[in-house]
Amino acid sequence: MKKLLLLAGSLPFFAQAQHTCAVAKINAMQNMAVASTNLTNLENKYDLKFYHLDINIERTNKSVSGNVRTLATVKTATLDTFGFELHTNHIIDSVILNGIKRPATRSGNDVTAVFASTLTQGALIDAKIYYHGTAPTSGGGAIGDGYNNGTSTLWGNRATWSLSEPYVAHEWFPVKQQLQDKIDSSWVFATTDSVNKVGSNGMLTNVVVVGNKKRYEWKNNKPIDYYLISVAVAKYVDYTIYAHPANADSIMIQNFVYDNPACLTNFKADIDSSRQLIELESALFGLYPWASQKYGHCMAPMSGGMEHQTMTTLGTFNFSLIAHEMGHQWWGDHVTCRSWHDIFLNEGFASYTEYLAYQYLEPSQAAPEMLSVHSNVMSQPTGSVWNPDTANVSRIFSTRLTYNKGSAVIHSLRFVINDDSLFFRGLRNYQNTFKYSTASTEDFKNSMANYTGINFNQFFTQWIYGEGYPTFNVTWNQNSGQLVLKSIQTVSTASVTPLFITPLEYKVQRTQGDTIIRVMHQQGTEQYVIPMPGTITGIVVDPNNWILNKVIGPTQDPNLIGIAAYSNNTDVKVYPNPANNKLTVSGQGDLLFSLYDISGKLVMSKAVKQQETLDVSSFAEGMYFYRVSTDKQQVLRTGKLVIQ
Repeated sequence: MKKLLLLAGSLPFFAQAQHTCAVAKINAMQNMAVASTNLTNLENKYDLKFYHLDINIERTNKSVSGNVRTLATVKTATLDTFGFELHTNHIIDSVILNGIKRPATRSGNDVTAVFASTLTQGALIDAKIYYHGTAPTSGGGAIGDGYNNGTSTLWGNRATWSLSEPYVAHEWFPVKQQLQDKIDSSWVFATTDSVNKVGSNGMLTNVVVVGNKKRYEWKNNKPIDYYLISVAVAKYVDYTIYAHPANADSIMIQNFVYDNPACLTNFKADIDSSRQLIELESALFGLYPWASQKYGHCMAPMSGGMEHQTMTTLGTFNFSLIAHEMGHQWWGDHVTCRSWHDIFLNEGFASYTEYLAYQYLEPSQAAPEMLSVHSNVMSQPTGSVWNPDTANVSRIFSTRLTYNKGSAVIHSLRFVINDDSLFFRGLRNYQNTFKYSTASTEDFKNSMANYTGINFNQFFTQWIYGEGYPTFNVTWNQNSGQLVLKSIQTVSTASVTPLFITPLEYKVQRTQGDTIIRVMHQQGTEQYVIPMPGTITGIVVDPNNWILNKVIGPTQDPNLIGIAAYSNNTDVKVYPNPANNKLTVSGQGDLLFSLYDISGKLVMSKAVKQQETLDVSSFAEGMYFYRVSTDKQQVLRTGKLVIQ
């Protein structure tokens, strides 16, 4: 059921549309901005504790006004200047530092203000920035920028919403954009026309009438990264349901859906699937991290979705999109990638959550999903899961590498661990270890290694930091009740990853019933001899799509022979037995000596002329099987060999 490969000619090209989550983020970031090194160095001198956005917004435009209060503490010995980012489209009305109004200095989007007196380590920073302006429009993206406005062509509703990932929160509020500095808690108060509703993070604690407007007061009391702070405003109706994870209180799922009556009717079944999904994902990854608050959705006329903490913003509702964005509540929100190099820890896992949702809730869709993922990844020969280019937003959110290859190699990691209970316990342990914090690729690797007891250095070198995928040219034969299986591996990016050392499954199709065998590929050419009664009718390589690979064949080769007992030719000698470091093979003419381990795997194949002494010092102690044949594959002698 794998990825076919033509025996001649070029490889087939598998096309797959961009992941909807990737579309949203790439299109929103055409006008990318990154803080200067000087500002980053200044921002790293303080630790964020609290953001309070108190802003005025409408569904009809991209104007923002109001103030943002920042509480932080000084990390360095002294600090005399406060720094933050705010797009030049916004006018700064005033900066109040620890109760004193201070002048602001602007250099592009970088803003600094000097404290009235120098602060020392541990001192509190209480900064309030008043501002107003209209968020920028780059014109390059299908859905806009860090702060967006648009009308749904399907439902006729207009909305304004934020999408700050990865670098553009500064397009709508004053901010420090450093992933590793999570904000301990946040409030978003948004005042808007009374016909609107505003969705945001945490819990809606109050709705206050302010003249002909209303102020929606959202409070989040958990750590949050800057790009996950959000607003969405439109004419919404509130459709709230509840999930019931095992051994936990009910979890509210609050959905802000367009007020077009047909909209909720159309999406109700998909929205209701959120119950099952949050219950499943809680069982797999640990209880939903924000169970004391809520999960929710806000609609906006965008492509795909954005996993804002506790309240995803999305353009439509469907099973896989909800599963993906909900998965981010663990993978990206609860534990956030430490840098944009490590983005697969967010997107790869959210994409794999789609597969898990199919596996457990819609099992007929699971195999086609993973096959589609594999086909897209292998449509090109190069590229790593780990992202080398954090200045390229298209590379950060690459559908093929970050999302699909990330998902595929997590599936492979599960296969290598070969114990679902251990795999998911390891994921839950990682979530618990790095909860409300950030983690790197190495953190994840070490966490899983420590928990499972498996060394994953080779796996990560090949599949995460390496590039490409293997192709297996497979031939087989059935001889004297044995399956003889030969596989020659080539790779798509030999200059980076010359060999993939990996377990692999083969399904042996037999008249008396199929069986699956699992073997290790440790070198370019492998040969196995496995007892196999019944008549073999065919071989399927990697039937469950555990490993990214393409296949040539498998084809039957009658010249492949096993190690069955034959009349031993007394002219051929193999000694000493037991052997220590050296083994002598002698006989007449040109011979081929083959050595197999106890599992039937070929571990040595040497041409012998008359008599030669072979080095077996590198082999582990134990029982082996040998075969001596002529250069025309006539078997002369077989037997058991003990190496000690």
